Amino acid sequence: MLEPDPVPDGSVDGITASPTAPGVTKGIEDDPPARRRVQRTINFDNTVLERARAAATWLAEAEPSAGIRSLVDIVNPAVDAYVTELERKYNDGKPFPTVLRMPSGRPSRRPDMR
Repeated sequence: MLEPDPVPDGSVDGITASPTAPGVTKGIEDDPPARRRVQRTINFDNTVLERARAAATWLAEAEPSAGIRSLVDIVNPAVDAYVTELERKYNDGKPFPTVLRMPSGRPSRRPDMR
């Protein structure tokens, strides 16, 4: 099992994305292409997770040509495609600046978003 990345203060952060000081962003051009896998905890809607698990299990057993061997083969491309869409729509097609730690919990609702 992969261990979470330690952060500079010695604690463990479940959302570590880059090795800089907490909350500090850095330029995308400084980041090497990252292909290693890291374990993170996220919450899914139960029906979405069950559908994805069923698809991954069925495809791995019945349709090897689909290239789906596990849930990660569904989740990674889906997240990548959506982030690419968000970058295109909100950041001129460029990657968003990396961050070390995301704030915990959900952001409070802005007053203009009723």
